Amino acid sequence: MTHHAHSPDLLGGGIFTVPETAELVEAPQASVRTWVNGKKGRQQPVIENQLGLVNGKVAVSFTNLMELRFVARFSRAGVRLNEIRSIMQEAKDTLAHPHPFATRIVFQTDGRKIIAAITRKHGLELVYEDLKTKNYEMPIVVMPSLKEDVIFDPAGNVVAWFPRKEIAPNVIVHPRFSFGRPVLQGSRIPVEVLADAVSAEGSVRAVAQQFEIPERQVKEAVRFQADLRQAA
Repeated sequence: MTHHAHSPDLLGGGIFTVPETAELVEAPQASVRTWVNGKKGRQQPVIENQLGLVNGKVAVSFTNLMELRFVARFSRAGVRLNEIRSIMQEAKDTLAHPHPFATRIVFQTDGRKIIAAITRKHGLELVYEDLKTKNYEMPIVVMPSLKEDVIFDPAGNVVAWFPRKEIAPNVIVHPRFSFGRPVLQGSRIPVEVLADAVSAEGSVRAVAQQFEIPERQVKEAVRFQADLRQAA
């Protein structure tokens, strides 16, 4: 079945600047800007940007953010940019979906086989099971973590992401919460607000009492924000 692209919902589809995207996907800002915009006369963009300019700044949607998560993982695995671009485009064409890396398709049996074949052709091995031995001969992208860190809707689209699940399991990026800013899953309080409050108050307990949430969640927010600032 062929899937058709729709115009993103600016209020519910998330709006992320290049610096914010770079922090979340753990990639240099210059790299993210190239992946989104390309370089005039030298490089084509890697993704199809749904938003373009928002208030005069380059912005991407949550769907694009999920694609850039894969691009960043490919890049960290040592795959060259032109190869990443080819992989992304071939996956779109083969799976007949404009944004397959923002869906469950790439993790399903058929999609998994297709993506594995495409990436293998381009010199990259995708690993879907836990590694018992390390392979230093070929760059590796570990897929299970990419699936476990996201939530899908009934149609198979990624609708939420836990960008640092190991250190902050309650911090979620959801395009309908605070325009996609990282928030605590239950209370939906922006992580940055909590981290700044702790900095100002000098007390996790005081902030927890102020916002009526557990201290452990305030600590998560502080850990997450500190990690985010070091990422890009």
